[in-house]
Amino acid sequence: MRHALPSIVAVFLAATTSAYTQAPAPHSEAFDLLTRVVQRYTDAKSYDIESTEERTSTGELMRDWSKSVLIAAEAPGNRYHFEGHTAQGSGIQISDGKTAWNYRIEEHRYTATPYPAAVDSHAGPIGMGDLGTNEARNLPVRLQSIVKTLASAEFLPDEKLPVDGRAVRCRVVHVRSSDEKRVNPNFKYDRKIWIDADRNVILKIAEKSDSFLIVASGRIPLALESTTVYSKTILDEPVPDDLFTFQPPNGTRQIAEFPDPSETFGLSSMAGDPMPPLKFKAADGSLKTIESFRGKPVLIDFWATWCAPCVAAMPKLAELYKDAKSKGLVLISVDQDEDAAKAAEFLKKQGYDWENFHDGDGAIAKLLPSPGIPHMVLVDASGTVAYDTTGGDDNRLRMHLAKLGPDFADLAPKPKASPCNVALQSLPQ
Repeated sequence: MRHALPSIVAVFLAATTSAYTQAPAPHSEAFDLLTRVVQRYTDAKSYDIESTEERTSTGELMRDWSKSVLIAAEAPGNRYHFEGHTAQGSGIQISDGKTAWNYRIEEHRYTATPYPAAVDSHAGPIGMGDLGTNEARNLPVRLQSIVKTLASAEFLPDEKLPVDGRAVRCRVVHVRSSDEKRVNPNFKYDRKIWIDADRNVILKIAEKSDSFLIVASGRIPLALESTTVYSKTILDEPVPDDLFTFQPPNGTRQIAEFPDPSETFGLSSMAGDPMPPLKFKAADGSLKTIESFRGKPVLIDFWATWCAPCVAAMPKLAELYKDAKSKGLVLISVDQDEDAAKAAEFLKKQGYDWENFHDGDGAIAKLLPSPGIPHMVLVDASGTVAYDTTGGDDNRLRMHLAKLGPDFADLAPKPKASPCNVALQSLPQ
């Protein structure tokens, strides 16, 4: 059985920004080398960079390890390849200058949009499927910003790193939190940067730092360690053309667009996909399939009597159904209660007259990607999911209903009058 979503408590990895002091350290030879190297990345008209990073955070009662593998490449002609494989999500974004593809690996779905109509920036919320590619996009930016806040650095003895079976001589630059232009005594780090002595590119970065998690009860101290190895760095040299072409892997499906991440709360969404072949069991034992509703839009509400947000959303749902029933909308609900009679009794008592089905064995839940309730799915007349949300939002639901066709247009949420307009209307004429 699926469980109701718990309350989400925002937890941030943070370092306090108070009590800064100005660092008096002058520039150094090591700082100058690091600046020249970083400037190469900044000035590059084309690049192809691959990295592997391992991160560990350790507290008194916790230990967390994660790994990310990133590829970032750009070339003239609006061509790019950003690929990220992370614990949060994996994906690939590619442009050949004419078409931009966005492939979310875990979802096995992709979009293809004419360039430059494709949106390259990520100013708003980011879906889980785009977190990997967003890290890849930021890979060159992170490298370019290494010296941005520094005032100085120092050399450590040269070392040799194994690269493709050979030992590469490296200049090793040492940077500490005390080398920052503005020193924060509450946040300390120690960073080593290995620079290829012949090519002047960064091969490895290792960092240790002390930070903390901010939680409701206070701060939890954390020790952080990360090691990033740059296995490939090509700057201002030809980048292979095949890096900017996309061949959909077997089993993937193209959709028009991915749903707004603010509507899915970062969870997976079926929007744009055919509805799975659900079978609903009625109280008399008869079965209905989702295909039996083909030709009419169907709104499915997954709920349970023990789910307080589900119950709280039902009056709005009943109001919407009253407005949309005559237009052809079919509303059904699927309860997750242990006892089917309890859900049926609740609906009857409240006067809700739509058809309800009981998912006693969890067969329906197993076909859906969302792990929680309340969960609503709007299926259009062709059987394609038009809206899929966990949590529910009446205005967003009405907005998507209005997109089903002219008959549903008047279901769109009414714009709210601004306070200024309300005040003007209340003035005597």
